[in-house]
Amino acid sequence: MTQAQRFDDTSSARDDLKPSLPRGVRLRASIGGLVVPAAVIAAIAAFETARTSDDATREVFFNIRFSWLMYLIFAGSMAIILAALVQRIRIWRLGKPWKVTDRIGARLTNALTMGAGTSRVKNDRYAGIMHGLIYSSFLVLTLVTVLLALDDYLPLVFGNSDDHHLFLEGPVYLVYSLVGDVFGVIGLIGIAMAVNRRYINPPKKIEWDRRPTEDAIIVGLLGFVLFTGLVVEGLRIAGDEIPAGHENWSYWSPAGWLIAKVVSGMGVDTILDLHVGGWWIHVVAAFALLTLMAMTKFRHIVFGPANAFFKRPGHGQGYLAPMGDFEKIMEEGGSLGASKLQDFSWKQLFDADTCVRCGRCTDACPAWNAGQPLSPMTIMQDLKTYMNHAGPLLIAGKDPATELKGELVGDYIKEESLWACRTCMACVEACPVMIEHVPTIVDMRRYLVMEKASVPPTAQAALQNIEQRGHPWRGTQLTRETWIEQLAAEGIEVPIYDGTQEYLYWVGCSGALVERNLPITKAVVKLLIESGTSFGVLGQAETCNGDPARRLGNEFLYATLAETNAQALNEMGVKRIITACPHCFNTFANEYPDFGGKYEVTHHSDFLRNLVQLGRLKPKELEGQTVTFHDSCYLGRANGIYDAPRDVLQAIPGVNLVEMPRSGRNGLCCGAGGGNMWMEETGTRVNHLRAAEAANTGASIVATACPFCIQMFEDGIPAVQPDEETRTIRAFDIAELLEVSVKPAAAVIKDGSTEVPGGVA
Repeated sequence: MTQAQRFDDTSSARDDLKPSLPRGVRLRASIGGLVVPAAVIAAIAAFETARTSDDATREVFFNIRFSWLMYLIFAGSMAIILAALVQRIRIWRLGKPWKVTDRIGARLTNALTMGAGTSRVKNDRYAGIMHGLIYSSFLVLTLVTVLLALDDYLPLVFGNSDDHHLFLEGPVYLVYSLVGDVFGVIGLIGIAMAVNRRYINPPKKIEWDRRPTEDAIIVGLLGFVLFTGLVVEGLRIAGDEIPAGHENWSYWSPAGWLIAKVVSGMGVDTILDLHVGGWWIHVVAAFALLTLMAMTKFRHIVFGPANAFFKRPGHGQGYLAPMGDFEKIMEEGGSLGASKLQDFSWKQLFDADTCVRCGRCTDACPAWNAGQPLSPMTIMQDLKTYMNHAGPLLIAGKDPATELKGELVGDYIKEESLWACRTCMACVEACPVMIEHVPTIVDMRRYLVMEKASVPPTAQAALQNIEQRGHPWRGTQLTRETWIEQLAAEGIEVPIYDGTQEYLYWVGCSGALVERNLPITKAVVKLLIESGTSFGVLGQAETCNGDPARRLGNEFLYATLAETNAQALNEMGVKRIITACPHCFNTFANEYPDFGGKYEVTHHSDFLRNLVQLGRLKPKELEGQTVTFHDSCYLGRANGIYDAPRDVLQAIPGVNLVEMPRSGRNGLCCGAGGGNMWMEETGTRVNHLRAAEAANTGASIVATACPFCIQMFEDGIPAVQPDEETRTIRAFDIAELLEVSVKPAAAVIKDGSTEVPGGVA
């Protein structure tokens, strides 16, 4: 076993992680999951209807006395549920406002596809099938119950009391019986799968659930309700339909009919007595289940679609909202950042209540995979615990700071957990109920930085450098014009932006001030010149756009830089920006509009792809290269750009593209995000895990489209393959590979002092 393989063994990669389907496909799949069973049932109904009596029906309360007691039980259940909901609403309202009235169409689409359609649950195949069976059973049987009530009561409402049924007669009733019976069985199959997953063959992530007893009660009770429902149906058939000579009706309830045949030897009187007892047990259990579901994590059946609706549409997942007027916040006695319930939005508090403790977020978290002290699920659960403790106190007019023994940040949620976050959005992407963990974590970081001045020393140094020097890199001997001077020595003049060019090429701090990234910057510029693109750069006038400061929690520093940069760019007349850094791309495209900077922003992977497709760049042979591509978190999950860099690579003749086990939406972070580029790590380094995963593909090159990712691979590859003589893989940006392919007479691209394997030239 190689060292790379040993690292890979610790990565907890799941075989079932696949890129998600496009939203339109997900919607069609969700609809198809309902249409297909319905079509099968309809076909059976059409075939059988001709052979079945038109007078088939049932008495709603057959064999039941004092049925009015059911309504008292129902009223009691609803009262408990309503009281619990009112209490939660009062707690959520402690948070800041959150707008949910914009872009209703997009919100409804989210609710139907990601919420009710449970599209993200399906990323885990077993869990997806299990949830699909249980969820569809719950919805269909709820609809069956509602239809039965309407059929019984509407004739009374409309004065047709002589009619016992409004529509549940003849063939309609028989199809109705088949649907209810089939989905009862479907639900039991789902429950059996849940029992297997929870208690017989549990995946590792199930071990994180802190309240397994609660789940056992709900799952057991749900299975009990489904089973007793089928038993009661069987007893009714055995005590009524079969003795009355209507056994042909019962064939439409196949599970009930089988149970009826099993108990038919008991005698009708005994069967009817059992039917009464079973019916009441079923009813009480059903209302108990409904009540408990509303007070436990199983309320996600409703909260999940609601949270998908509340999720802000129109922004990438990497978007962070501004804090607003700092002076006003301080004048009103508010916190800079979040340390108490009132500092969060009500949507963030709702997120915590929506968490189902499934562990998918933690399973996807690069920090947790590396053995570092972060579980996004635990963050949400700890916030919920604090909310349950502090919320009632605030409602009662008491101060949690004096009533509780610990604070939210530091006691309930540990500082080291907050700093371990890469803000990579893997948790957000994995969450089946649309929780947005990253903004909540960053809000608490803001509190640590701006209120408590509690920052890891290396992160503090980066923040000081940004404030004092305009970039986070301490000790660099490079300037923002070093790469320009190097190109000038090659006889290549780089245009300085003066407002007449179509595009501003924003180089970024990493692209200009990190030695390894200079070849990337120069490759992009050469390709832009080769393609005849009208562009310019700022050179020494460029400064940090503030992204590292924002992710580290210094929102004040970020806001200062964003306002200054936006004003300067607007004064220069900048309309279009190209950048090779996904972090810069995300910041300019999604976050600068909040500060008056509205530009058409293109990542270099998209721009280069378009140039190739237009024929303005013509790649030539790149012999015998097997390449794997690493998805930058802020390019992929944050902004949905997955195809563009792969299209660039596949446009180069001779490139064989292979994928890592975790790629696309489920790609593993390189470890640099969230300011962790400048922080020390505990446990295994995340970039070592990712470098091992790349090496184990057998590729000779791992390609990236992010200067941060390149730096992490430059450190990670030597760690997993320390012997330079036998090293099998090197890291390059897609621009470096494309530039060498477009101009093969250029110098051989190098990784430090190491040439690309296979003679790329």
